[in-house]
Amino acid sequence: MTFDIRVISLVDSPRRAGIRRILSRHGVDFDFEDAFDARGLDAAACSAMTDAAKVIARYGRSLSGGEIGCFMSHVGVWEKIVRSGRAAIVLEDDAMLDGMLFERFLSTPAELLSNHADLVLLGRSKLSRDSAALAYLYEPLKRATRIGGLRIGVPFKQWTSGAVGYWISVDGARKALEHARGPVEALLDDWPWHRDHGGLRIAELRPYAVWEAFETLPSAIESGRAALSSRRHGALELLFEPLRVVRTVVRWLIVVTLTITASRDKLFARHE
Repeated sequence: MTFDIRVISLVDSPRRAGIRRILSRHGVDFDFEDAFDARGLDAAACSAMTDAAKVIARYGRSLSGGEIGCFMSHVGVWEKIVRSGRAAIVLEDDAMLDGMLFERFLSTPAELLSNHADLVLLGRSKLSRDSAALAYLYEPLKRATRIGGLRIGVPFKQWTSGAVGYWISVDGARKALEHARGPVEALLDDWPWHRDHGGLRIAELRPYAVWEAFETLPSAIESGRAALSSRRHGALELLFEPLRVVRTVVRWLIVVTLTITASRDKLFARHE
């Protein structure tokens, strides 16, 4: 492997056995990284660890203890990546892994990935394999590159899409640490924040190779997040559906246009 595998998990988590079994079955080396245990944090402690003004200005609410713990856990792993000088795949312990991760992604040179991104999202939270095709339809990659048979690119929209699995370069970890110093200002999986405030080049893998076991393993972070968040009514979702269809058509037209333009430019370059 050209990079490490680091699995974030609470010391006493029963989930360790499951992901250890998966990784061992494929014969790959990995390390468990003890997660920051936020279960004992009260409201005062949470407030002291965050920049409340910036958090509320961005999300309209405060962060839960689980969200703070998640952020701190990943920061700890980034520090180890920088010290080791080796890029890494970072997984959470509820990750489900496709064969493509082992058969193709692990053999991709870190240097090739680093040429195109600092961080590559390998999956998305709250997305089942059965719904993936629809997700790819609605969220095409605006700019995509093929690396060793893999498609890696930038979607039209980046959002808080989870951190169940991602690849990060040493330089990416260094950038992330630089802008994450001090009180927590954002959700760990707020990728636009990392992009805009930290300068990280964030891409996605298609098709995804990592999935969250959200249907079988409840998330303590999500329960805390739900208690602090307001949810959009189902009727509003139906009203937005026609807009979603129009948006999808426009996005694919842009993708086709960009692809044709890139192909034409390559053709002209060969004849110059």
